[in-house]
Amino acid sequence: MSSRVKHSLQTTTASPAAHTAALQRQALAPAVHSGVAPIENLSSGLVRMPAFHRAVAHVHVRSEVVIFTAAGYAASLVGEELEHTFVHAPHSIMMIGAGVPHLGLNLSGEVVLAFEARTDPAFNEDVELLPHLDELASARALQVQEEFRRGLFAEALKEPSWSTAVRSPGCR
Repeated sequence: MSSRVKHSLQTTTASPAAHTAALQRQALAPAVHSGVAPIENLSSGLVRMPAFHRAVAHVHVRSEVVIFTAAGYAASLVGEELEHTFVHAPHSIMMIGAGVPHLGLNLSGEVVLAFEARTDPAFNEDVELLPHLDELASARALQVQEEFRRGLFAEALKEPSWSTAVRSPGCR
């Protein structure tokens, strides 16, 4: 004897959203989020970074973020003093833990396109800016872009990288 179970499934299909300026000075196009489907724990969207652009230093207070660089050369400056530099060739993946200070940076004159998945169901709801890092962020961004121009990341950018930046257990 077989039993039949009725399954219900909610589906959505939408046209891509336009990129809009987000709080952290990134052009974001939210794709899958709680505004279009009954999502509880995950969202995704696209990021477009114009030539030599940098976001402002910020944290995602409660959310973990995974970034896939689809096109272009980017960097993530990460840490309490933005002291860690991660460079991203196309097809690189970067995971940034909740509460980790960071900013995204376009290293070149070409547009960077990236895909992000976040544990924030609304996609950009728990962003807090870190204005005390503004001056340092500007200086670090210029330094890293100059290092890119001089070819200091050439070896690291020959192939994709997979990186993480998360708080150590027990640290806030």
